[in-house]
Amino acid sequence: MLSNLEVMMEMGIIMLFAFIGAALASRFKQSVIIGYIIVGVLIGPYMNLDILGVHYDGLVHDITFIEYLSQLGLVLLLFFLGLEFSFTKLRKTKGPAALLALVNTGIDLFMGIILGMALGWPLVDTLFLAGVVAMGSAAITGKTLMEMKKFSSPETEFLLGMIVVEDFVSMIVLAIMGGLMVQSGGVGLGAESLAGMLVGVLAFYGFFVFLAVWAIPRTVKYMSNIKSDELFVLFGLGMVFLSSALAEAAGVPAIIGAFFLGMVFAETKLVAKLDDRLSPLRDVFVAMFFVLFGMLIDPAMFGEVIGIVLVAVPLVLLSDLIMTAALAYMMGFTGRGAVTMGAALCGRGAESLMYASVGGNTTATTKSSMVFPFAGAFCLILSILAPVLMHFSDAIFRGLSRLLPGSVKLGGTIISRTMGKVLMPAPLRLFQRGRRIEACLVAYFALLMVVILTTGLPHVAAMAGAAAMTWYLYRVMWQDLRSAVRQTSYESIGIARGDGSQIAKFTAGVIALGLLTILLVAFLIQYAWWLPVSALVAYPLVVVLMSRGFGPQRIPRSAFPVNGRGRP
Repeated sequence: MLSNLEVMMEMGIIMLFAFIGAALASRFKQSVIIGYIIVGVLIGPYMNLDILGVHYDGLVHDITFIEYLSQLGLVLLLFFLGLEFSFTKLRKTKGPAALLALVNTGIDLFMGIILGMALGWPLVDTLFLAGVVAMGSAAITGKTLMEMKKFSSPETEFLLGMIVVEDFVSMIVLAIMGGLMVQSGGVGLGAESLAGMLVGVLAFYGFFVFLAVWAIPRTVKYMSNIKSDELFVLFGLGMVFLSSALAEAAGVPAIIGAFFLGMVFAETKLVAKLDDRLSPLRDVFVAMFFVLFGMLIDPAMFGEVIGIVLVAVPLVLLSDLIMTAALAYMMGFTGRGAVTMGAALCGRGAESLMYASVGGNTTATTKSSMVFPFAGAFCLILSILAPVLMHFSDAIFRGLSRLLPGSVKLGGTIISRTMGKVLMPAPLRLFQRGRRIEACLVAYFALLMVVILTTGLPHVAAMAGAAAMTWYLYRVMWQDLRSAVRQTSYESIGIARGDGSQIAKFTAGVIALGLLTILLVAFLIQYAWWLPVSALVAYPLVVVLMSRGFGPQRIPRSAFPVNGRGRP
């Protein structure tokens, strides 16, 4: 147990060096997150250097006390993110945000699995490696958004929704992986534990519905009448930390409890007062969180895992900055907004370290000695890169635009405008998605799960059924999208509206081909790691060929009456 002297010394060192790191980062026009993390590495217990006969082994060695304080910072950060993101916004963004979050997590998990298979790691080790690779950082994303004052941007609402979904996904995936570790002393989750977790999650949701509908509206009146800033802060912090404790008790990450409470208060008139009174405490504890994150990284172990890290980092950039951004654009976001979202998802932090900690401390893994060092180096690099990528997202967008052929940009714009009409929220909804599409997607994903979980003949049969469902879904989308096309303007890109048959066929074809590629990846990964990679590489090439065959030269303006009244 630390003495009073040691506690005061540690707090003083961390605060002073955090100030120095943040000041230097700001001086070079970089995110303060970078300064905090680097300072944490330099003063942490894993720093051991011999310089000219002088030995240096860090300034802070017992970090138990700091760990608790840093978690308060993470909870407060997510509470403030919730204040910027009300339940009204969540309802508005839930469809696109959930879809993007699930696809992004799935792609990242696939990248991690491919990396583990290519290294020849056992299954359980590969899954933990994939978890480290896949889980984004709510803290890095949230802190960078605050620094950049991006909360007024349209894409930020969807990005915050994605954070919520991805944190729940990380919890579920970790629970499933825990079930794989029930062997030789490994700590796992059985069926009863999973059922208990489900009950806890449902109780958690029910409690926050109760808060939103009944408790908070009555509490707000009382809080508004509190004249003393001291009493207001005490009452506010008490509610934040008790909500986080309830989430933990229900088997949900504490940060989700804080985030949901923030969303409840976002619907009230107390937002400005909460921000004014609590933001100084948030900034102090968030700084401690990032300093602690750096202190947990052992630079001495980087040499053993640097090769894996140099492969994993580009894979994440390809997945988040390119593939997820491309998907966001095709769903209807602007090009700049899509790239900003992709850049924001590149950060890795506490969630990845959580996977590494569990994987590195169980006897079910044989590569446990490499998992945490890999996570440390991997998270350090991406936590530094993510804020930089977000700050330069406009320049990245312009660079990508110049690299893409004109036919590809035309095809992407057509899909973006069409799907934006279908997926994105609008004050006046002129197009309603057909129930057939939703039913087909449910059936598709059910068959996809069967493909993933089976082997042998059932595996092949499920693949055949899912492929047939994909073809049927393509036909349904082609028919339903024609009405969306008739309500969408394409004149500014040289194409007029008509009955929409060709545009709908092109859009439905690109989507169906993507769904088929996902199926092929799930089917082929059981046989060799390079087979699904080949399918992924083939997809954009085929889309490029489709885009070249689509454009004004193939679909003349005369074929699409400007008044939009083509054939029914």
